[in-house]
Amino acid sequence: MRSILFRQLAWSAVASLVWAATPAQAAELYLAGELGIASLSGEGTGTNDIVGTNTGSSKDASPVYGGALGIVFPLNAALPWRMRIPGFAVPYWPGRQLRFHGGEDVRFPDWGVRVEVEHLRGRGVDLSTSGPNALEPYRSDVESWSVMGKLRMDVPVRAPIYAMVGRVPFLDPLTLYGGGGAGIGVTDLAVGGPALLSGSDHTQEFGWQAVAGIGYQLTDRVKWSLGWRFYDLGEAKTRLVDTALIDRGSYSIDLSAHEFTTSLSFSFWRLPFLGEN
Repeated sequence: MRSILFRQLAWSAVASLVWAATPAQAAELYLAGELGIASLSGEGTGTNDIVGTNTGSSKDASPVYGGALGIVFPLNAALPWRMRIPGFAVPYWPGRQLRFHGGEDVRFPDWGVRVEVEHLRGRGVDLSTSGPNALEPYRSDVESWSVMGKLRMDVPVRAPIYAMVGRVPFLDPLTLYGGGGAGIGVTDLAVGGPALLSGSDHTQEFGWQAVAGIGYQLTDRVKWSLGWRFYDLGEAKTRLVDTALIDRGSYSIDLSAHEFTTSLSFSFWRLPFLGEN
């Protein structure tokens, strides 16, 4: 069941990527590998007929790793509209300002747009949320992986740098990026609790993420990225049973993660532009 779901999501996501980028000139397919550290947080609530209801929170760190298949293209190729924009200035220091001159025939900038499908694994942590006292917590063994579609925008920083200090060639390939995504978070949960209660379950929940960081174009085909991501992996829950397998209550835990990761992406194929003859 898990492999069937993953294949369906993967093929649907690839088809969506190709459909999204085919109008754009210079759209390229890329593969990316990612490695980092995930700090998972859990807000747990246990309810049973022996000790009542108890809540608590816990954190633990774990490696995270995975990869992505995506399409990158310039924003002004995907949105080729031309506009009339008046000029304006933004002060950033006494006596200094960044000036945009506007024009009658202004297009969207050539910021990089990345649309990708991302599969991440490796999140395996032990969380201990409060029980009726410090000696009897709920101990949660959590393993989670995710498949998400993600949109990322890379904005070059050369324009404001040039305006302040002049050209710095080493910083030409530097970008700041931000974005977000949504998909599924799959969690395997095993819980041990007060009075020898235990439970386990496999859940699939809607998840979302927000990302920010810096990118650096190492070559025409290779880009390095370093950034932060917030993941909401949804809620995992299970029934609690005693040693005689009698149902005694339930346990649920809301999972989220702050992740710091680095990645390399490699562009391997330029898509044909539909507008070309």
